[in-house]
Amino acid sequence: MYLSRRSLWVLFACSLLLILSITSCSGLGAPPPSDSVNSMTLNVGQTSSAVGYFPLYVALQKQYFKAQGLTLNPTVPPVLGTGAKMAAAIESNSIELAGGGVITDAFTVSRIDSQIRLLGALTNGYFIDVTISKRFAQQAHLSAASSLEQKVKALVGKKIGITSPGSGTEALMIYLFRIYGYDVKRDAILVNLGGTETAALAALSTGRVDAISFFSPAGQEAEAAGIGDLFISPDRGDIPAMQGQLHGVFYTKQTVIDTKPKAVLAFIRAIAQAEDFIQKQPDQAMGLLEKYLHLRDMQVTRPVFDAIGPTFAQNPQISQKAYDEANEFHLKAGLIAIALPYKDMVATDTIKKALSQRLSS
Repeated sequence: MYLSRRSLWVLFACSLLLILSITSCSGLGAPPPSDSVNSMTLNVGQTSSAVGYFPLYVALQKQYFKAQGLTLNPTVPPVLGTGAKMAAAIESNSIELAGGGVITDAFTVSRIDSQIRLLGALTNGYFIDVTISKRFAQQAHLSAASSLEQKVKALVGKKIGITSPGSGTEALMIYLFRIYGYDVKRDAILVNLGGTETAALAALSTGRVDAISFFSPAGQEAEAAGIGDLFISPDRGDIPAMQGQLHGVFYTKQTVIDTKPKAVLAFIRAIAQAEDFIQKQPDQAMGLLEKYLHLRDMQVTRPVFDAIGPTFAQNPQISQKAYDEANEFHLKAGLIAIALPYKDMVATDTIKKALSQRLSS
């Protein structure tokens, strides 16, 4: 039995409150000291080690945070695992800045906290793909060149692996089914596989699921191992309405911007340096990507980089167009009830100030 969207939201809220109470009791939620305006230390976390958060890894490896005079505490941002845990950490102040997350999570937590602000773009592209098993591919008689409608229709009645309810992997399936008049929770079987690529690929290879909705490089790994085919890829252009939409982001609360302005500006500049490096040094960036994703060799790394490389943001600035496309996607996927205004969510002035100081940094 599947839970309704309302029920899932209630569960999320209850989980958030529980985690908040625990972190508050531990003292992690204490407000920052009054002299923090000059602080150059930030507590930063990331949701997972997904490919979309690669600019954060580059900034760490190239020591761009240090170059900006910023200290991360801890030095390597902890991986929290889920958007709900990140939301709880942000709300309790145990994490001051989400250095690697998706706009889905920022939208979700903004429903209970109007202080949430987007500080910059990591990717302008949805780095989640639908990959099908070899057996399903043979039965469907479809290929990457088949129409999107044919592909979605073929998924009706199938078992589809996702990371978890309320995730971007589920949102993609809801969206795809809805645009052709289907309901994925009624017309397919969603299987929660957790956030590890290993589990997703194992489920695909053993027949536990017919397809997976999972972040890159799962599709490329499946093809390299001969266990599946990349079926639907937003970054490949298979879903025109999703091309260029804001997805990977970093965000914080307005209170952190107000209390640690210098540290926040330095963080934005460091990410800008990382994004510039990725754009201008693709060969070196590819080598770092291989290490970041623990890929076996260039047979997998190059297809991953070719697919997602163009979607990495050229700089942290968030365009109105990319934001509006993300808003529209989340509305159609049922993840938000009303469009969230750009001016309310994006810390435009903060981003502009950071980037204006970039050349002198």
